Amino acid sequence: MLRTRDSQQLTRGSVSTFAACWAFARIYRAWLLWAAGLVILIVLAVLAHSTAQFPGDAAISGLLRPLRRSFIAPIIELPSNVSQPTPGAILLVAIVALLAALRHVREALAAALGTLVSDLINALLNGVVARPRPNNVHVQTISGLGAHSFPSGHVEHVTVLFGFLFYLTFLALYARPDRRAWLLPIQILCVYFIALIGVGRVVEGDHQPSDVLAGYLVAVLMLPLVIAFYRWLGKVWQRHQLRKEGQVAVPR
Repeated sequence: MLRTRDSQQLTRGSVSTFAACWAFARIYRAWLLWAAGLVILIVLAVLAHSTAQFPGDAAISGLLRPLRRSFIAPIIELPSNVSQPTPGAILLVAIVALLAALRHVREALAAALGTLVSDLINALLNGVVARPRPNNVHVQTISGLGAHSFPSGHVEHVTVLFGFLFYLTFLALYARPDRRAWLLPIQILCVYFIALIGVGRVVEGDHQPSDVLAGYLVAVLMLPLVIAFYRWLGKVWQRHQLRKEGQVAVPR
């Protein structure tokens, strides 16, 4: 009997050790990929500083920009138009306010702070690289922030905001599969904005395709940080609740 218990404990210990090692390896690979993406972004930024166009930019732009005269132009350009400085700020405030009203304060805080930090990073990178816009077009900006072309601030802003919202709907769907009927339209809307914001920026002639690619890359690098911040807030709140329950549970 003792040998059986010892063997069971040894097996459980081995499984736990393997699971811990596997989890560590997954996290290590994920952050290694993140670091590789950061290196790629730095290389692209250095090249964009001295090059107004990358190979392939002109060809892709030539294929996409005629869509502005097509019947689907309003559908393509809607995410871009909605994410202009004033309507984009209104949309962000509305989403954050809605999350807060639904008592998802942690989600609202992560969405607001993550998007604003992403916008600040874009403004700094945009100013340092100082790549001219295609054909020197002028776009709406706030105090000249993001007036240059690389990377696309609209793409970064929309992808971080709606990417995080998609992540939240995924968590909600996992916890409550019965809510699929109203979560699915939100997911479709998120995918629509993320997919077409890049196309719209090229169609409107405000960015090179490589600017759009860089905007998506910055957003992909930002999203894990926003999600990590969201999870950290959850742990802080959980510890706060445990301390509060402990104070109530222990009478003096």
